[in-house]
Amino acid sequence: MADKEVEIKLSQVSVALLMEVQMEDRMINDLNKYLDAKHKKPEGVDFSDNLVGQISHGQQLKMDDRDPLVLPFTKYVAQLAGTYVNHFGRHVGIKDMKRIPHVHSLWSVHSYERDYNPLHDHGTDTPMGISFTTWTKIPPQIANNNNYKPTDLYNSGGAYDGFLQFHFGQTSIRGLEELRPALCKTIKPEVGKIIFFPSWCQHCVYPFEGPGERRTIAGNLNMFPESVLNDPQNKAIVL
Repeated sequence: MADKEVEIKLSQVSVALLMEVQMEDRMINDLNKYLDAKHKKPEGVDFSDNLVGQISHGQQLKMDDRDPLVLPFTKYVAQLAGTYVNHFGRHVGIKDMKRIPHVHSLWSVHSYERDYNPLHDHGTDTPMGISFTTWTKIPPQIANNNNYKPTDLYNSGGAYDGFLQFHFGQTSIRGLEELRPALCKTIKPEVGKIIFFPSWCQHCVYPFEGPGERRTIAGNLNMFPESVLNDPQNKAIVL
């Protein structure tokens, strides 16, 4: 008698949902135009007191989300935050998770050699908060680096230089032998790539060496229930 075929079903436990989108060149150019007028100039508003960052060679600046050069981006990320919530709802089996996005904070990070952001998370005014990060300038030594592979960590090859890394829990060198999936996600910065993630998710940015600016735009979005539509506060809500 032939062996009976065994039916195998596998399921993966999700820790967090990350969403990646590429913005168009015109929007990147407008954002850089806005930031070129602020970076290292009197018009720039320092935001470092509100951020976890060791940016000793560059700056962390507050951005005006309603400036004409920034507003299209503000509306874009607000719209995509709704898309993120919809995908999350489908992922966990909930049909309707409508929320109204409101910009909690928006800033830029102008990093240079040896600048970095230690491990941290973000905060919002609502229990549900969505954060995002993107890049509008990347030095060639980061742009030309390979996408992350664990084997590249040996021999001081600079595999992490300037990269973004998310942490979802402890990851050990014995993980594979213990059948533990990696509880971190390492992302190579690319101009125009936007990463959306839950605000509670811890992450860090590694330093890099050499000339050039690593220009990041990041922000947090409050996600209000629809009941706030009748609240006076909704004047600030981006629909």
